[in-house]
Amino acid sequence: MNSWSWLLKTLCRAFEALFFPPRCLVCGKPIKTPPLCKDCHTQLPWNRNACPLCARPYPPKVPPHPCGECLEPRAFDRVVAPFRYEPPVSRWLKSLKFRENFVLARDLGLLLKGALAEEGPFDLVIPVPLSSKRRRARGFNQSALLARWAWGSFQEILYRQRDTRPQSELSAAERKRNVRGAFALKKPLDLSGKHLLLVDDIFTTGATVEECARVLKEAGASRVTVAVVARA
Repeated sequence: MNSWSWLLKTLCRAFEALFFPPRCLVCGKPIKTPPLCKDCHTQLPWNRNACPLCARPYPPKVPPHPCGECLEPRAFDRVVAPFRYEPPVSRWLKSLKFRENFVLARDLGLLLKGALAEEGPFDLVIPVPLSSKRRRARGFNQSALLARWAWGSFQEILYRQRDTRPQSELSAAERKRNVRGAFALKKPLDLSGKHLLLVDDIFTTGATVEECARVLKEAGASRVTVAVVARA
């Protein structure tokens, strides 16, 4: 690392510490290590009992097992989702995406980092892309922000080659049709034998990450792990 790069990173850390001092996400009290204090750690909707492949949440007394959808081959190999999509996590994700609460990208990214501690190693970390139109309108890609905090670096090798309707407006069947063929590699790449981490904010039906993983597998990827903050 050259001196200018070191100085820039040092200044960025100082800026974050000054204007965004770490506070517990739940109770708001100052803490040394974000994002949670010890007392509030247990209050979140942790997704600890779930399908081992797609992380679909199960009721507490149901033993973990592959869900019905995962009995059929999936384009991805595993989903890491530390939380169920329930309050307050659902509120935080909406605040990040629609209210530009970027501090939440840091805190949620760090929580995702903790969930990934025993995964990997990964050859590439790839955020799910927005369309150019939606990215211009929003000004940022929340998946890229999460990837940065969860893993430190990422590569935007995928792009949306056509605009799609927002997935939240559609049924499960419509979501699959909506994103079919919507993603492509920005340039030809040989991903043979590589283990890739695909990062998004929420997994609902999985249509988006399934389509992204399909493109990556067609380029030769041997394994695609999906990391999301929450699983619906």
